[in-house]
Amino acid sequence: MIDFNSLSHEIIGYRRHLHQIPELGFYVYKTSAYVRSVLEQLSCQVEPIVQTGLLAFFDFGKEKTLAFRADMDALPIQEETGLPYASTHDGCMHACGHDGHMAAMLGFAKVLDDYKRSGKDMPYNALLLFQPAEETIDGALRICGTHIFDHYHIRAIFGLHLWPMLSKGEIASRPGAMMAKSTAVEVEFEGISAHCGEPEKGKDALEAACRFVSDIYTFKTLYVRDRCVLKFGKMRSGTVRNAISAFSRLDGTMRTFQDKTWETLVDAMTSLGEEIEEAYGVSFKLDVSKSHPAVINNEVLYQEIKPILLNLNYVELRRPVMIAEDFSFFEQQMPGIFFFLGTGSGIPLHSDNYDFDDTVLIEGVRLFDALFRGEETE
Repeated sequence: MIDFNSLSHEIIGYRRHLHQIPELGFYVYKTSAYVRSVLEQLSCQVEPIVQTGLLAFFDFGKEKTLAFRADMDALPIQEETGLPYASTHDGCMHACGHDGHMAAMLGFAKVLDDYKRSGKDMPYNALLLFQPAEETIDGALRICGTHIFDHYHIRAIFGLHLWPMLSKGEIASRPGAMMAKSTAVEVEFEGISAHCGEPEKGKDALEAACRFVSDIYTFKTLYVRDRCVLKFGKMRSGTVRNAISAFSRLDGTMRTFQDKTWETLVDAMTSLGEEIEEAYGVSFKLDVSKSHPAVINNEVLYQEIKPILLNLNYVELRRPVMIAEDFSFFEQQMPGIFFFLGTGSGIPLHSDNYDFDDTVLIEGVRLFDALFRGEETE
């Protein structure tokens, strides 16, 4: 039987190695090579998926399989932690805990390997999915287009995310909506440039964009009651201080749980843009085509596994969070449950000083082990 205390030390080693080699999107070549080097020592079938992703299949001779997912990519952030195992890749950092997700999954792979080598009869096969490009949306969506879930007869899929605002070692989830639908919002206004001394000769795209932001925020405050977010974090406009801007672009994000709310906000932005277009003599364009759905945990599956969760350090979330996750694409294909694993650090995700106590990762292994066995971990 595997020693979880010893395994915890191995997992910490995995995490700290992975933390030093962060990579972006689908370009996780060093990361993938390292993960493969660990998996190839175990009694599983390892194969690539969507460029740099990996599958590890542990065959226990069963008809159905449970899938478990870990994301692999990092963020374009310069690390400022000063850790001895800090990023060695300039301008790139594991600031969202994906190094921990992979390390915990590798630890779980060691547990599954132990079950295989000892000949234990398990209720399911296990498919471990190491996914690139979570931060860029495309990773999960591309995997869903490969038909692997039919090939391996997946019954359900599970995933987790480290969560700084939960107590260390605490596991949390909820039935139904858990994380928001995320939509990238791109707004463009095109006008006519002129010298600021002769403003009547121009069509001010900057003023139009500012009016748009102010008015859509007011609309949301006054008329949208459902819980949601619509914020613009980036604006690009103009060339010099004394010339009217001929072009303005706003980049923002929208987070919603209900389709009706999404439609209300999109309709409002469209109507407002058209009004401003007429009032300012500018052209308007709105793009909300880049999005991924809300994380909606399967309620039947949740009730099935809840007795298992109650044997762990588990708490049910009171309400969904506005952070988004492309695990949602998997849940559109099959029943799934997503979890948070508390680190207790309070350091926000995507911060240049993000870090966590990696002794907590063994709790993620215990969670996956309990779900796989269908009973409380020892």
